[in-house]
Amino acid sequence: MRFAIACFTGLILGLAPVLFYAHAATAAKEPALQENFYAVHISENRSWIVGYYGTILHSADRGISWEIQASPTRRALFTVRFLSTLEGWISGSYGTVLHTRDGGRSWHAQPLDTTEHLFAAHWLDENHGWMAGSRGMTIRTTDGGRSWTRLVVPGDFTFSAVTFANTSRGWLAGEFGAIFQTLDGGKSWLKQKSPVEVSFDTGASQNLFALLFTAPTHGYAFGLDGLVLKTHDGTHWEIVRRRETTNGTNATHHLFAAAAFNGRISVAGERGTLLQPDPNGDTWQQAGVPIPRLSLNGIAFGKDGFGLVVGNRGLVLRTEDSGKTWKRLKIKVQRAL
Repeated sequence: MRFAIACFTGLILGLAPVLFYAHAATAAKEPALQENFYAVHISENRSWIVGYYGTILHSADRGISWEIQASPTRRALFTVRFLSTLEGWISGSYGTVLHTRDGGRSWHAQPLDTTEHLFAAHWLDENHGWMAGSRGMTIRTTDGGRSWTRLVVPGDFTFSAVTFANTSRGWLAGEFGAIFQTLDGGKSWLKQKSPVEVSFDTGASQNLFALLFTAPTHGYAFGLDGLVLKTHDGTHWEIVRRRETTNGTNATHHLFAAAAFNGRISVAGERGTLLQPDPNGDTWQQAGVPIPRLSLNGIAFGKDGFGLVVGNRGLVLRTEDSGKTWKRLKIKVQRAL
C-alpha cells in the first residue's frame, strides 16, 4: 500500500495563524513542516497542502508565504480540492472528510459511516464528487455533500485513484493493477481488462497509484516500478513504460501523482522522481533539476505556469514555468501578531 497509516497525538494549534516564508534560509522546526505531505491543490493564486497530523497549509500569494489552517482532526489527510476560492474538500484516513465554505478559515468534519481510508477523490463540480479507498470503498454525492452514498466494489481492492470525465463515466485504479469503469456515475463499477493486473493469489505487486485524463477518453495510469499505462478510448489500456523498457536515473521508481498544464504532463514519485514525457507520451525523462531523494506524493498546477510538488519530510518544490525548472522552498515559521 502507498501509505503507512498510524495514529498520532498530533500538533495542537494556537489561536493565531502561523506564517511560513518560502525565502527563509533555514528549515523550520515546526512539526507540521517535518512530516509527510500527501496532496496539493492550486486555485488561482491560492494553494493548499495537506498531510500527516491533520496538517492543512494555505498560501494566498502563489506559495511565497504560508499559514497553518486550524484542522478538526489529527488523522492523515490524503486529498484536497477547492471548487471555488471559498469551498473546499479534504479526505483522509479512517473515513475522514473535511469541508470548508470560507476558504479554510474553518474546516468541519463530515459524518460518514465508514472507517476506511479515503486515498482518492475527484470533484467534477460543486455537486458531484467521488471518493475511494481501502477495501473497495467508494462514496459519492450528487448534492454537494448534503448526502452521500456508499458502495463497496467486490474484491477487497485498495483504490488509490479515481477520476471522472462527466457525471456518468469514471474510472478507479489501485491494488493489483486493477482498473474499473462506471457508466452510471458510480452506482456500479465494471472491471476493465488491465494489461498488468495480477491475482491476489500470486503474491505479486502491481499497484496503480494515479490516473490522469488529458481528454474525456484519453488518459494515463501510473504505478509501481515506474509503470505507465495509456488509453485512447477509456476502455483499452496499453503499456507505454515499465521496468523492462526503462533505463537511466529514477527509471523504475514508483509513480504516485500526475498533473498537466497546457498539455505538458509531469509525474511525481519516490526518491525524487519527477518525469515528463515527449510529445507522444512514449518516452519519459527525469526533470533536469536537483531534487532531494525523497518521495514526491502530490503535484498541482495553477495559472501562468505556477506549480507545486509536495513530498515526504515537508518537501515542497515550486515552479513558475510550467515545470521546466523547479526550486525547493525552504520555509521558516513566524507567528502573526
